[in-house]
Amino acid sequence: MSSAIHLIQRYKIHWHVLLIHFPISFFVAAFGAQILHLFISPACFELATNVAIAAGVITLIPTTLSGWSSWKNNYKGTKITLFRRKITISFVMLGISVPLIIWRSFALSFLEEAPESPAHWIVFFGTTLLIGGAIAEGYYGGRLHHR
Repeated sequence: MSSAIHLIQRYKIHWHVLLIHFPISFFVAAFGAQILHLFISPACFELATNVAIAAGVITLIPTTLSGWSSWKNNYKGTKITLFRRKITISFVMLGISVPLIIWRSFALSFLEEAPESPAHWIVFFGTTLLIGGAIAEGYYGGRLHHR
């Protein structure tokens, strides 16, 4: 039993690496649902977008915190361009996603918007920015770990 506990303690969980895939996948799902809503138009795709953005926001917060902690602890807060870009993109994504989901939740009450409505295009633009941020984060994360 003692050797099993020792073996478990030897492996350190890298929380940021574990968590980062969740907000990316939720923002990809939100973007895909917005595209489907644009062309097919059922209300379920609008609801799916809202739920995916909410899940993305919820998972982006601990992901950002774990990335910040990892940067401070593992890289001693090294201020190189790659880290500055990743940190900036993460906070911009939080700055887009949090107001977007608050607006969708309270102002629009998660109701469906017609694809031609301005509200739909604001959400579509926001999800496009989020997917762009997720792609950039993945690119810079890949550069960091797979040079």
